[in-house]
Amino acid sequence: MKKLILILGCVLALSACKEENKQQGKEKPVVKIGAILPLTGGAAALGASLKAGTMAALEDKEKEGLKYHYKVVFEDNQHMPAKTAPAANKLIASDKVNMLLTFTTGPGRVAAPIAESAGLLQMCATLENEFAEPMGKTTFFQGPTVQSYQRILLSALEKRGIKKIAMLAANVGVACSGTEALSKMLSQKDIENEVECFNPSDRDFRLPIQKYVKEGYEYFYLQFFPPQTDILVRELKAQNIAPEHIFGSGIDTGSDVSLFENINHVGGSSGTQAFIDRLMAEYKIDNVYMAASSYDLIGLAIDAFENARDIKNIDEIVAYIKAHATRKCESGDCRLLENGFIANEAEWRTYIGGKPVALEE
Repeated sequence: MKKLILILGCVLALSACKEENKQQGKEKPVVKIGAILPLTGGAAALGASLKAGTMAALEDKEKEGLKYHYKVVFEDNQHMPAKTAPAANKLIASDKVNMLLTFTTGPGRVAAPIAESAGLLQMCATLENEFAEPMGKTTFFQGPTVQSYQRILLSALEKRGIKKIAMLAANVGVACSGTEALSKMLSQKDIENEVECFNPSDRDFRLPIQKYVKEGYEYFYLQFFPPQTDILVRELKAQNIAPEHIFGSGIDTGSDVSLFENINHVGGSSGTQAFIDRLMAEYKIDNVYMAASSYDLIGLAIDAFENARDIKNIDEIVAYIKAHATRKCESGDCRLLENGFIANEAEWRTYIGGKPVALEE
């Protein structure tokens, strides 16, 4: 009988201990992250990729025994700057978030003054020029540099002996300006080229592609996001342009990755192969474009919150990020530039058997 009482006492004590730990976990202060991503629309695959990177970062950081509990509130902006401001204001006013996460320069620059006015941190995953204007005092942006894109593409075309290429780009952000800068670099290397920029709403590319084919262009370079990427690649294939003759920047972002099989393209770091395999399996996504950047940014932000004396002390949070942004990232070697850009090198890759593969160039 005494043994039974002793056993029951131990069980009750253990149960109480577990319940106490559970209650303590619930009582942790909560840090809310407001993520404004393209979750629907033509760029939904991009949003899924960044969402996976965000959740993977939280999953990994929670294993470290944090003093705060982190929760993500997602808002859909369909990759439209015009829908970013209402989403940011809603997250700050209603959801009481402690930081914002955005994607690409347009939405990032819209959210930057809103975050700064509220005394909040913003992290933006994007491709940018090394010499871009700062987004704001409380905003950091991370991704590959336009210059690293240009270096890789120029090297790839030279090694293949390509002497003539048509370049089609979206007239948005750094896509058009970066392609025009690349055009000048190619001309200096005696590579004949022609650039045409299209508005984001344009979807009928049949006539311009036919024009370039008639002019003797056998190679094409694309810098777009979906849905235009899918349309362009389909139209090029319809004009009998082989995948090996199509190059691009960040074009592996559509929902049908089979379109990009054997097409070489340059883009944001996908992370290690183990990271790629994990995200594709765990989060059921087909591409991991910029997922490594969202993973890096969320991880760095969590470290900043954990090391600040108070989650609302934006000065300490910003100071921590400035001191630790230059580091070994999942995206590769990250370095902090004076404009708040956490820059990493782009990578050269393709799709083989439905999976992204990094290539040497």
